[in-house]
Amino acid sequence: MVETKRYDFEKGIAYKLKIIPEDSGNFGAKLPWNEYLNDQSIAYIKVVDENTLKFYWYGFYNKKTKKREMTDCEFIQESNNKEVILKKCED
Repeated sequence: MVETKRYDFEKGIAYKLKIIPEDSGNFGAKLPWNEYLNDQSIAYIKVVDENTLKFYWYGFYNKKTKKREMTDCEFIQESNNKEVILKKCED
């Protein structure tokens, strides 16, 4: 991923897909990666504080179909929220 835009008012950064992953596995090898290489954001990270980040997965934007694909976040979550909260571990 590569940064596309910063939102200073909430300390957030949007990211897009920069290159096709080298190791995409059996499932990923079948995806239309060239159609996902565009300027649409695929994820957003918001800094809550020095110990907490919120990660939002939007999915890949297919420039051919003009639709988002793979929108389900693969992280196991305890709630129905679309955000994943990441906490810094203590040393």
